[in-house]
Amino acid sequence: MWWLFEDMPSAEAVRWLVVCGGAAMTWSSIIGFIMLVPMQPWGKGRLPAFNAKQVGAAHLDWIVLALMLGLAAGMIAAFGLNPPTSVVIALAVGAWLNPLPYVFRGFGINAFVLAGPLHQRLAASMGLLSSLLILYGWASLLIAVA
Repeated sequence: MWWLFEDMPSAEAVRWLVVCGGAAMTWSSIIGFIMLVPMQPWGKGRLPAFNAKQVGAAHLDWIVLALMLGLAAGMIAAFGLNPPTSVVIALAVGAWLNPLPYVFRGFGINAFVLAGPLHQRLAASMGLLSSLLILYGWASLLIAVA
């Protein structure tokens, strides 16, 4: 686990964040397409019932978080930072996990409340963890450029 705190070369960190952001943007596009299926005359009943507003919120969240990863990559490149590996991993994992509570909510699990049945608490904990990872990543980058 010591490698988590080793500095990652700037170019490698930028590459990881840009690829991860591009993958998140692609995934969001796939989700957007899937959301169109039940709205088509031929698509009725082809997918499990879900709350389109909540899944739509996840779709938009992945787009915003993909842009956030691009901004973090730009910041690393612009300032020539060599962030710890843990910062890059925290930003990437946080960006991928953060929209999941909306997806869970779209299928009837209130993942914004740390109470209730075990599956609800686990889903909400995932949202909390993702927020903490993103905060750690951004605080580390901002401290490095200050």
